[in-house]
Amino acid sequence: MRINYLPEVADDLADAREWYENCSPGLGRDFIRMAYAGFSELRGFPERHERVHGPFRRALLRRFPYGIYYQCSADLITVYGVFHTARDPAAIRGAIGVR
Repeated sequence: MRINYLPEVADDLADAREWYENCSPGLGRDFIRMAYAGFSELRGFPERHERVHGPFRRALLRRFPYGIYYQCSADLITVYGVFHTARDPAAIRGAIGVR
């Protein structure tokens, strides 16, 4: 199954990586590793995670309080963002385009 990442996902990952790296050297790298492990899991089990905003699903990262927000169809997963779980749900809905 293919995964399509919206351009904003790179910004989400870079911001979180920088924040964690400033907290502790190497932690940013660990965050990125966990994010990519999460993306990899989506390929095998895209419908495994709960729907949280209409058709959007959320996969939680291991070790870090972040969720991957995505939609899936028969042959494509589209990732809309990677957000901290404490972020305001209304802000997340706005970022992924849910009204």
